Amino acid sequence: MKNGEFPKIFLFTKFNVANITGDFEMSPLTDPILEKDANGNLIDRKGRRVNQRGYLIDNEGNIIDKRGRRMFDKVILSSDGEIPKIFRINMLKNDSGSSLSRLMDEIEKNNPSEFDMNENEDEK
Repeated sequence: MKNGEFPKIFLFTKFNVANITGDFEMSPLTDPILEKDANGNLIDRKGRRVNQRGYLIDNEGNIIDKRGRRMFDKVILSSDGEIPKIFRINMLKNDSGSSLSRLMDEIEKNNPSEFDMNENEDEK
């Protein structure tokens, strides 16, 4: 993410939240069970720095992937360190054109265009 902008969503866009998530157990309330290092930083079971949501972070609090590449700037995270919802609902995991077509059809069904609404008025 650059300058707080979401990347363009193309057919080839893929995102897997596991690539930015640390290694930890979950509490019954689905919160990550994390430890602290000697400096008080949250860490996962492998000793890597994570935020309170369990995402891998760099020294500035930006979310990084398992290779250390910056994935999300800290400024776009929610106050509790959560990533934007579009990346948490697995919508970007699938790269097939047919999935995108189904998504667009669903959006069109739920939000009819002004043209469609005018057509319906003409039929009455």
